[in-house]
Amino acid sequence: MTSALAESYDPLGAHAEDPFPFHAEARRKEPVFYSPRLDAYVLTRFAEIDAVLKNPAVFSSVNSLRGIKAPYPSTIAVLSRSYPQTPDAVTTDDPAHRRLRQPYAKHLTTTGRLKNLEPAIRTRAEALVDSFIDDGSADLVARFSAPLPVQTAAALFGFAPDDIPVVKEGSEAQFSLGSIDFTVEQELLVGETVVVFKNLVAEYVRRRHAAPAGDLISDVTAAFGPGVAPGENLSYDQESEVVTSLCSTFGASHITTADLIGSALRLLTAHPAQWELLLRDPSLIPQAVEETLRYEAPIPAMFRHATSDAVLAGVDIPAGADLMLLFASAGHDEDRYPDPARFDVTRRPARHLAFGAGIHTCVGAAPARAQARIALEILTARLPGLSLPPGTTVPIRNSVNVRGPLELALQW
Repeated sequence: MTSALAESYDPLGAHAEDPFPFHAEARRKEPVFYSPRLDAYVLTRFAEIDAVLKNPAVFSSVNSLRGIKAPYPSTIAVLSRSYPQTPDAVTTDDPAHRRLRQPYAKHLTTTGRLKNLEPAIRTRAEALVDSFIDDGSADLVARFSAPLPVQTAAALFGFAPDDIPVVKEGSEAQFSLGSIDFTVEQELLVGETVVVFKNLVAEYVRRRHAAPAGDLISDVTAAFGPGVAPGENLSYDQESEVVTSLCSTFGASHITTADLIGSALRLLTAHPAQWELLLRDPSLIPQAVEETLRYEAPIPAMFRHATSDAVLAGVDIPAGADLMLLFASAGHDEDRYPDPARFDVTRRPARHLAFGAGIHTCVGAAPARAQARIALEILTARLPGLSLPPGTTVPIRNSVNVRGPLELALQW
């Protein structure tokens, strides 16, 4: 028997644009509940979500990116024209997880390597601002928060500038499958876009296997195809694993960072006093980034799979059940954060779950933070009058696994 609250939960419908009132009610009344809509137990409080993330032996990551709706048969037919989706670092447990994560950790979590990225990030951000600063207004998602991280990710991975539109559109399409309620026709186009993306990435993998170029594609290809000489072809299974890994990680690296920067700008311009605080004291910018991550997690939810019976908040979780972890709700947990509905860049920092926790803590957390920090440093310095025009409606991405503004028409 499920409750009325559990029956009502609809993350792609009634609770898509503004889920926070529902989250607050669930935390009070039923912090862990079974959702028939999702066929999963939904967790809303920080404590239980944190505990699940830190117990991978009981709560596996094998279903962490499962969709909440199955693709249409026509979409499945289109996707079959390219490589199948194989397990990657996000959807595996140790020891496979360690092997699949290692080449990314080498690039993204090494202090020296990240420091070497920062001048190029700053140069790209400055050039983007140069392109619209004289206009007096612009959609800062289209002109700034989306292009900055995709350009950074493309350079890091090794994609040619001319291929950025294809890999951007393709990775966004891949992330939308199963998490957005498309029509048959819409989803068919999304599937075709994903196939083009995967096939292009496969071409890069073959070229980098034959002639490594010192980029992330080269490193991942070498790590996943050990013992295969450059003159020999990778097996189909090896290519599938490399392509899946690169496609998924590339999408995660730019989409979530774009949403982080876009959400920071949306929140700061919706709370002008907070923007003014950053203008007066730029040292608060790192705290503003963390407050944005807490308040508006770019990845609002992720799944886990119970490998054995468990109990969470007094609710029995049977072995074989899926769990949906609402990071978006955990960031507003009253037991964790004083006055959590208040957006406050001076808030005393406290650990949040926007990048997960435990062995699956996001491998790209450091470059995401760096790009958001640099973006706010440049925008506060060059566009101090940035504001949201009165009455402006900001559309939010309607998706289960990523959240941020679709457009942000600002003026200065």
